[in-house]
Amino acid sequence: MLTADFVDGFLTNYPEEIQKVSRKLRDTVRHEMKNAEEFLYYNAINYSLSSSPLDRVCYIRPLQKRVTLGLLFGRQLDDPKQLLRGFGKRSRYVVVKTEDEAKNSGLKDLVKAAWANGPASVAELRQLVRVHRAELRRNRKQNHANHRRRPHTRKLQH
Repeated sequence: MLTADFVDGFLTNYPEEIQKVSRKLRDTVRHEMKNAEEFLYYNAINYSLSSSPLDRVCYIRPLQKRVTLGLLFGRQLDDPKQLLRGFGKRSRYVVVKTEDEAKNSGLKDLVKAAWANGPASVAELRQLVRVHRAELRRNRKQNHANHRRRPHTRKLQH
């Protein structure tokens, strides 16, 4: 877990309103994700099941005019208030521009659900990565074996 001073130091790079929004989101995330590891990664405050970036569940990314609350497995979450944006296989995000928006109870619900689903989501992703890497190794071995069996011939030029 990072010390508050380290995160505050990171946030000083942003306008005051963005710092306030980021701190409010941070309070929400830390309250709902009690045992999460907090660390900086890719210019964002990340929350993970472990100290590994591969186990991330959520991040807070301050920018100059807004803050992005990212949920790495957000696609599978119920979003009755339709706050989530994005497309793709897994992640979704919420754009937060004001401190009042950061107080939206829907954000708390999304963070809570993301943390509850986090262990299963991370385990599933890790399994997919293992299968993919095994397939890559198998294909490399097969390509290497095929390459060794081909006779090396050249066309003669007349």
